[in-house]
Amino acid sequence: ATASHRARACPLRRARAPRRAAMVDLSRCYLHNLGDAEAEKLAQLRERLPAAIAKAKEGSSEASALPDGGITMWRVPLEKKTDASDIVLLKYLRAEELDVDKAAERITQSIIFRADCKIDELAKAELPEHFMKHDFIPGVDTDGRPIMISRFGGMDIDKVFGDLEAFVRYRAKLMENAIELLKFEKGAAEDLVQIHDYSGVMGSMYKSEVKGGVQAISKVFAEHYPEFKGKTLFVNFPAVFSKPFQALASLLPERTRKKFVILGQEDHATLFEHLAPGLVPEGIGGLWRHAATVEGPGHFAVVKARDATDIEALHVPGPGTVPWELRVCTLEVAYDVAFVPASGEAEQVIAKNEAGKYLTAEEGVLAGSWTAPGAGKVHFRFRNENAWFKKRVVACRAGFAA
Repeated sequence: ATASHRARACPLRRARAPRRAAMVDLSRCYLHNLGDAEAEKLAQLRERLPAAIAKAKEGSSEASALPDGGITMWRVPLEKKTDASDIVLLKYLRAEELDVDKAAERITQSIIFRADCKIDELAKAELPEHFMKHDFIPGVDTDGRPIMISRFGGMDIDKVFGDLEAFVRYRAKLMENAIELLKFEKGAAEDLVQIHDYSGVMGSMYKSEVKGGVQAISKVFAEHYPEFKGKTLFVNFPAVFSKPFQALASLLPERTRKKFVILGQEDHATLFEHLAPGLVPEGIGGLWRHAATVEGPGHFAVVKARDATDIEALHVPGPGTVPWELRVCTLEVAYDVAFVPASGEAEQVIAKNEAGKYLTAEEGVLAGSWTAPGAGKVHFRFRNENAWFKKRVVACRAGFAA
């Protein structure tokens, strides 16, 4: 091998820190809203693409082994002019604030990164056991953005963060798996929604290994996954983490920092304003489960102390099966599920709590199924009758099958 093709380690930990710069208007740097100046920048970058690919092949034996026309990112062939490849190139242009030279160089480095680290293979790899059951990709939100949820409270910190390279590979695999849900079509969603749940997190998260892992993956994502970070919700975020978090966030571009939403302990109502309860895992107050009996975003409501609420959740078109789910996110609540016939006949009670026995948050999602005799509406009614001061957040949904 030539000097330029000598063996090289996967550069997972060598990505440069993101730049800090004044904000540039990038609103016209999207394919569905492309301005004339931005279209010219895109044309210039596409002209530079063959040279950028050639440079990557000179710098990496793995990239050099790829066939002509075989360079892809996220299953998108870069060298073929399509809407999908334009979307990828525009991501790099936005990341470098319309600087064509820097965007071309970043593409070169990303090609090397993906080839040397075998990212396409990593996306299909099985995770070691200590990396499993902490993360969920339940689907996409109403705007088509993939949802990636990570729960840090149950992690074995020493195992998860003990091998920095393995940790970064683990997080990169999750990112690849989430990106697979993007369509790369004009006007479609281009970024992700992420939820980081810190419930149950202990002081061990202060360890230097944790800090090193977070910094390393932040650099990799900033450098090689441009413009994929959408809204990031930090749920059950401990107050003691505020200063370390602010220090880390100061390293990130302002456009990235503006996408962060910090939620305190048990702030379910705000969480559901950003992400519907049907897309939030049961473990952090939502309705989503692997064995869910109902699909759809669901509904939520805040019930004040000594108050009640009525949620009209479903229109039933005719006879059929009505699966339903409900829950309270904290403490307890009284409930009933009722069917109001379109015929005007008396409503029927589908389910209700026993007198004096309330549904508790610890019980999670309560689910059931009922056979509707005809057309009508399904109502969920919640009563916060056991509280004098504290509100309750409740969630529910119902489905229909003829």
